[in-house]
Amino acid sequence: MKINSYRNLVVLTALALFLNACGGAATPDAAAIATSAVQTVEARYTEQAALQPTETTTPTPAVTSTPAVTSLPTIPPQTLDSNGKPCYAATFIQDVTIPDGMLVAPGTTFTKTWRIQNDGNCPWDQNYSLVLDSGDAMGTVIKVPLSIVVHPDTSADLSVDLTAPDTEGIYTGYWRIATPFGGSFGVGTYDQSMIVKITVSSKPGRDTGVSDLTIGLFERKPKNGCNTGNVAAAYTFSSVITMNAEGTVVYHWNRHPYDGSKPEGGKLTFNEAGSKTVFFTWSLQHESVQGIDRQVSITIDSPRALTSQRVLFHFTCQQ
Repeated sequence: MKINSYRNLVVLTALALFLNACGGAATPDAAAIATSAVQTVEARYTEQAALQPTETTTPTPAVTSTPAVTSLPTIPPQTLDSNGKPCYAATFIQDVTIPDGMLVAPGTTFTKTWRIQNDGNCPWDQNYSLVLDSGDAMGTVIKVPLSIVVHPDTSADLSVDLTAPDTEGIYTGYWRIATPFGGSFGVGTYDQSMIVKITVSSKPGRDTGVSDLTIGLFERKPKNGCNTGNVAAAYTFSSVITMNAEGTVVYHWNRHPYDGSKPEGGKLTFNEAGSKTVFFTWSLQHESVQGIDRQVSITIDSPRALTSQRVLFHFTCQQ
C-alpha cells in the first residue's frame, strides 16, 4: 500500500511540472501543486493506515506460584513410647456375642460384642467410635461412640446394636475404631477390621451347621531336632469349630498321606451358637520317613459335611 502511494506522488509531480512549462497566468505554481499532491497522498496514507487492523501483543500474565496444599494428618503421628509401642494398636481377643455365621431370624434385633485389647500407648475415650467401614449395615446404625475409656494394656467389650435384614442370606459387616482426628484403625498385625457375620434364616433346622472352621499347627515337641525316646517328634494341631446354633457336631482328623493309624475324632455338643477348640497330635517315630511333606485336616461329618484346609509340615530331625 505504501509503494502505490509514493508512485502516485511521482505522477502528480510530473504533471505539475508539465503544466508549468506550458505557461498561463491562471496556472498555479508548480511547487505549490507538488506540495499539495504530497500532502494529499500522505493524508490518504495516514487515513488508510488508521483503518488497517493493528496487530496487538497480548501480554503474558505473570507467573504466580500456587500455594502448596498441606494435608492435615488424620491421626496423630504413630510415635513410639519408651517401650516401643505406637499410639494405636489393638488385638482381637474373642467374639463375646454373635459368633460368625450365627442363625438369626429375619428382622431380629441383636447386639454384637467384641472383646478388644488396647495394645497402643493412647487411651480410647468417648471421643472414639465404632464405625462401619464396609459390608452390610444391618440396620441404620453405622457409628457408635464408645461408652467407656479403654486404657493402654487393658481390654474392653465393645458393642453395637444391629438389626437382621428381612431377606434370608449371609450378611457380613466390617467395623473399625474411629479416632477423633478422622482416621480409623483395626486389630492385629495387618490392621484388620472387626467382623459381624450372620446367617438370616426363617428355618433354623434346615440351616443349622458349622459356620466357621479353622485349623493350625499348635506346637511341635521338641521345637527342634528329635527326642531320644520312641517318639521322635510330636506335632499337635488345633481347630476352632464354630456352630451357628444349638446342636451336636461329629468330626474326625485326616492324615495326609495316611499312615494306617487308627482314625481319631470326637463329638461336640453346643447348647447355643458358639465356638469350641479341639486338638490332635501326630506322633512320628525315628523310623518314620523324614524329609517329606505331611498334611493334616479336619472333617465335620454332621450335621453337614465340611472339611478344613490342609496344614502342611515338614518332618525331619535335622532342624
